[in-house]
Amino acid sequence: MRRRTSRQDPDGRRSFANKHADELARLAARGDADAFSQLCLALRNDVWRYCWSLTGSGELADEATQETFLRATTAISRFRGDAPVRVWFIVLARRSVGETLRQMKRSPVPAEPVTMAVRDHTGAVDLAELIEALPSDSRQAFVLTQMLGFSYADAAVSMDCPVGTIRSRVFRAKAALVSAWNCDEAVIDEEACE
Repeated sequence: MRRRTSRQDPDGRRSFANKHADELARLAARGDADAFSQLCLALRNDVWRYCWSLTGSGELADEATQETFLRATTAISRFRGDAPVRVWFIVLARRSVGETLRQMKRSPVPAEPVTMAVRDHTGAVDLAELIEALPSDSRQAFVLTQMLGFSYADAAVSMDCPVGTIRSRVFRAKAALVSAWNCDEAVIDEEACE
């Protein structure tokens, strides 16, 4: 019988990585410091990208990522394995981002300017800027499922909402990205014709 794999990962690498991370989490929960270090290294990029998707700022993403791993240090002993450890870390990251943003409101600092997609010298639009321009809920769902490879069910657990809500948010995000991309191509085509 053939094993089913996810649409985003046809050869099963993501599934293996998830199982490995879950095993590292079980070891770390029992006090294995090396396993915890390996787990943090394995998940740091996913956590940072998720934090960036919520904040739109590299600096705030760095701060929230650091806070996430600090929280994980004290909370890993309570990890039960009810959900994949990646989901558990994303939930911690969401809470860390919330705390980081609350702290920022309490001690105002000059914010990075919010900009829509800006063309570079070649006229191309940066996809990251288009993603950043998405509404927060759609951006989170898109990043979790399309960039980090979460299943819709795991993304729903991470965002504390029904699976159908995740599906509709991802659909809206994709539609907005395609629309923005097509609009940009139309502008570039008009400029080329002049």
